[in-house]
Amino acid sequence: MNNIKELEIKPIRKLLVLYSVPTVLSLLVNSLYIVVDRIFIGNIPKVGALALTGVGLTMPITTVVVALSALISMGASSNISIKLGEGKNEDAENTAGNAITLSVVLGITITILYMIFQNQILGWLGIQGQTLFYAKEFITILILGTVFNMLGFALPFIVRSDGNPKYSAAITITGCVLNIGLDAIFILVLHMGIRGAAIATVLAQFVTVVLGLSYFVKGKPTLGLTKINFRLSPAMVKAIFLIGIVPFSNQLSISIAQIVSNYSLNLYGGELAIGAMTVINSIAALFLMPVYGIAQGFQPIIGFNYAKKRYDRAMKTLVLAVVCGAAILAAGTLIMQVFPKFVVGLFTHDSELVNITVNGIKKYSVLLPLASIPTFGSGFMMLTGKPKTAVFLSISRQFVILSLTIFLLPRVIGQDGLWFAQPITDLLASVITIMLFIKGYGHILHNKLCHK
Repeated sequence: MNNIKELEIKPIRKLLVLYSVPTVLSLLVNSLYIVVDRIFIGNIPKVGALALTGVGLTMPITTVVVALSALISMGASSNISIKLGEGKNEDAENTAGNAITLSVVLGITITILYMIFQNQILGWLGIQGQTLFYAKEFITILILGTVFNMLGFALPFIVRSDGNPKYSAAITITGCVLNIGLDAIFILVLHMGIRGAAIATVLAQFVTVVLGLSYFVKGKPTLGLTKINFRLSPAMVKAIFLIGIVPFSNQLSISIAQIVSNYSLNLYGGELAIGAMTVINSIAALFLMPVYGIAQGFQPIIGFNYAKKRYDRAMKTLVLAVVCGAAILAAGTLIMQVFPKFVVGLFTHDSELVNITVNGIKKYSVLLPLASIPTFGSGFMMLTGKPKTAVFLSISRQFVILSLTIFLLPRVIGQDGLWFAQPITDLLASVITIMLFIKGYGHILHNKLCHK
């Protein structure tokens, strides 16, 4: 049902369920795909541990692609919601068309640059020795499919902002389920190893793109896209980047933090520590992705209502999202604390890698619920006219706090510092977010309390 007006009149709890549950399900399936993908890779006979390390070493590259995808997708979807809330449907259509064109242009550019400089890039990341073969084989195939990756990221966002979160979730889930199925065929049946995992990902992303485009061709969208909407407009691109810079800076900061992390992991724990962090991040993604799903789902609700000056509805949405996110992450913390050997054992049977990972995951997850606060806080600021503050939060959380902590803490307490870096980051980022939120929205909170 394409009913933008419901964003203004429907109860917040029902709206958050309507817009978040499909996205949460799709991202949960997506995180499950990541987990299953790495389970397959980790269980490749004889070389699973090395292959996992190769994947971990290439994560800064894939995160840069995700950063650019987030720049376009989240910037466009938020602008579409705001423009629809203001009744400017033509601007919303131009935003959607420009986002699709930008995804294609940047995807092609990334592919060309990587193919020209791949050896220098891999060398700069410190990928060498036995892991180089697996890393290069995996990442090269993924980069060749960058256009499908970026479009497959953007189209579900655009469809959801168009007022159809169910179809948005359906195309994402279809691609992820296909990815898992192809993993099983290429790795277990055809014995294609890590190369098979990469090919499965690209093919699944291609299918997601086809389904996303078919919505605007054969469906009944609110946004009626025509050829003129795909012509790049400096004003539209600027509007997309202005909001998209927040998730972009966050993901780019994550990429830089991953480079620093891999350096420290290798220095204090060797290649197995990098493999261990790859497993930990994969497991944590199962619980973080639903939180990100809620953060995506609340974008149309907050963007629309804040544009309408319905600040009470925007604030209520934020509070409900933070509580739900913290509850999901608390459940994840409980599982990782109580059943660490079971979840780690799904990825590898290498006893040394299992021991390192179990020790790491128990320390890594101790304050995980706090991650809900900076995640939703920066997202809210991004949507409500405070992009500079939101960018500061994103950069300070990953690039500054996490990078410095994971670089310096092991020098003080040894290898355990590698795992405690994340909870310390979550704690400090939460405190900073709350302080900046009170400073930026104190007048709204004050008015709300005065009118009670």
